[in-house]
Amino acid sequence: MDEKLRILKMVEEGTMTAEQAVDLMSAMELDVSVQSVAKNMYDKKMFRVIVDSETGDKVNVQFPVGAIKKLLKATGKLPIPDDYLKDMDLSNIMEAVSECLDEEIEGDFVNVEGSDGTVVRVFVDK
Repeated sequence: MDEKLRILKMVEEGTMTAEQAVDLMSAMELDVSVQSVAKNMYDKKMFRVIVDSETGDKVNVQFPVGAIKKLLKATGKLPIPDDYLKDMDLSNIMEAVSECLDEEIEGDFVNVEGSDGTVVRVFVDK
């Protein structure tokens, strides 16, 4: 593991603050800015999609935010079986998800209840 990742892991674990991490990386002459540290930390947070269908089917998808950003850019959709989203406007959901990820939103940002009782929750863990 390289030095930057070790330092970021320490921030994630609460061993040091983001400011301390920036100071340490600067002292080690590592190329870093506060924005890049924050972005790197956000991209490592977990993006989650939970689907509960009326018939009892459950889907629980979890990926790092950075992976979801790449997946959305490549495919334009989330890794959720389409049959669970058949009554929902997927283009609006995908656009909302992309905007929230670009703005580094944490917590819930999409909650949808389909006409058949299927509930979809999309969020980034804080």
